[in-house]
Amino acid sequence: MYIVISPGGTLKALLGIILFLVIASSLGVAWFIAYPPVERVPLWVNLFNLNLEANIPTLFSSLQLLAASCLLFGIAHCHRAKQQASFSWYLLGVIFIGLAIDETAALHENLTVYLRSTLGTSGYFYYAWVIPYGLAALLLAVLFANFLLRLPRATGVGFVVAGGLYLTGSLGLEMLAGKYISSPGAQEITYSLLYTVEETFEMLGIALFIYALLKYITRTFVQLDYSVRG
Repeated sequence: MYIVISPGGTLKALLGIILFLVIASSLGVAWFIAYPPVERVPLWVNLFNLNLEANIPTLFSSLQLLAASCLLFGIAHCHRAKQQASFSWYLLGVIFIGLAIDETAALHENLTVYLRSTLGTSGYFYYAWVIPYGLAALLLAVLFANFLLRLPRATGVGFVVAGGLYLTGSLGLEMLAGKYISSPGAQEITYSLLYTVEETFEMLGIALFIYALLKYITRTFVQLDYSVRG
């Protein structure tokens, strides 16, 4: 029996899971609207809420980041075995492990509490973690510019699109949501829409990155199929 890992099939599976999570979270928001004031929240509402931590969407995002890290390390190992440049691939693998840990442990949320109390941030920087993370993203963009230019065109474009989508959600829409929620007259339904789009962009960005990595592997190294003996 053969197991074939298809980049396109993997992307479809990830998109299906993302769609399910977005619908489940949106149904939870609808429940809040239908049954105010909230006294007793059903378990499933918090379990699928895209704006909460330590639930199913968080687990999915963490696993996506970890999967991307494993693929990056695999690519780095293959390049190293061929005595080709591999450092940037290894470094990206480490970065994605860090992102997976951050997603699981909610490190950036804890950092926000410290920075907001220290710097007195508000408005677009209400979620103050975007300041150091934004600077780090800018630094990494500069450091990896040559790396991206050396990649095959399709892979480089895939990385840029995936990264742009992820950063638009994680930084851009996070800043917009912070500005909105810290303003007088903020409405829960509008804020819910903002964080739903934000989290969707993040998950889509990583899904597209995984797809680009799998396509790179199949084009550069081997077809992803395995023989399994029963």
